Amino acid sequence: MRSAALIVLGGLVSVGGCGGRQSQANREMQNFACKDRAINYTVTHHMGGAELGVQMDCVDQGPRIKRWRVDDKGTRQEDARGMTPSEFDDVWSQIAGVGWENLKDCTNGSEGKNDPLYKWAIKDDQNTNAFQCQSATVPFPYNSLVDPLDMAAQRSGKQLGDDEPTELKKYDKKDKQK
Repeated sequence: MRSAALIVLGGLVSVGGCGGRQSQANREMQNFACKDRAINYTVTHHMGGAELGVQMDCVDQGPRIKRWRVDDKGTRQEDARGMTPSEFDDVWSQIAGVGWENLKDCTNGSEGKNDPLYKWAIKDDQNTNAFQCQSATVPFPYNSLVDPLDMAAQRSGKQLGDDEPTELKKYDKKDKQK
């Protein structure tokens, strides 16, 4: 009797151990309708670099997100990663909630000649739109397009480039010599 109980318990442990992987596989096996969805935003003249950008699309390689940074010397760094269909759809639902189809060039930005210039290109199987905004900080509702993309792009956990300016690196060497 005791050995039968151990066999049953052993079977339960083995089934429970695979539950996490199986549920992940089930989540990733979702039906996915791309609908030619793509969003891209770039920022030029930003303090983070000469150009920053994030692109989320599903047309060529399935759901994915790509981000890039071009420093002041013209060096381009980028990374990309695949997204699960549910992650893509979650981010897209936030984008769709903004009403991007109806947005025009912003009129509520700071529009200073030295301010960063944000440009968007968004499309799906029914609509296409492109617009821009020059502003020190992205005003509403345009920030509602940037924030979910930035959050999704940062999930890779890596940082693009070195966050410390070259002119400050000389101080690091002095500190290490002491």
